[in-house]
Amino acid sequence: MLELRNVANVLSGVAVRETAQGAARFVRLSDLSELKAGRRPALACGEAPAVARALTIEEGDVLVGARGAATDVCLANSAIFGAFVSLDLYLVRPNKTRVNSQFLATFLELPSTQTLLASGKQGSDLARLPKDALEKTKVPLPSLHTQSLIAGLALAVETESKLLRNLTDLKASLGREAVAGAIRAASAHGSSPRSHA
Repeated sequence: MLELRNVANVLSGVAVRETAQGAARFVRLSDLSELKAGRRPALACGEAPAVARALTIEEGDVLVGARGAATDVCLANSAIFGAFVSLDLYLVRPNKTRVNSQFLATFLELPSTQTLLASGKQGSDLARLPKDALEKTKVPLPSLHTQSLIAGLALAVETESKLLRNLTDLKASLGREAVAGAIRAASAHGSSPRSHA
């Protein structure tokens, strides 16, 4: 196992100076839930940061939440390429010759890794994960081929979970519609005048 700092570059986010005419886009912690759900978040726009560590998000980057009880992790997708990460996120850029991005994101989301990250957080209200604690996280490094297989398995499990959630939502919606239809039918039948013999 190697520390994350040995297989990836970990960069702190930047302050967002929002302006209506700003050309730069910024991903915030709240955007990760939208991304993980497969939706395109409405990114903040503002002035491009003028600090050296401000790199734009590229394919293969992993975003890690710096604040909150849970440590949100999300693999970057095309909806956010070219955007910057805000102060409440870390941009993790894996060394592709050593670690598979999907494998790394999957490892960081494991309950055991989440527990380890939680133990390194500081503060009581909105706990913050220090950059150093994230960088010191030890990452297992099987061969890239094995990492790719594990990443594929994780993706298949995630896809199945999403399909099952969608199916559950659809069944609930159809059930509610059936009940609503029965109520409408009963109301229409009950309001018709009764014939007297």
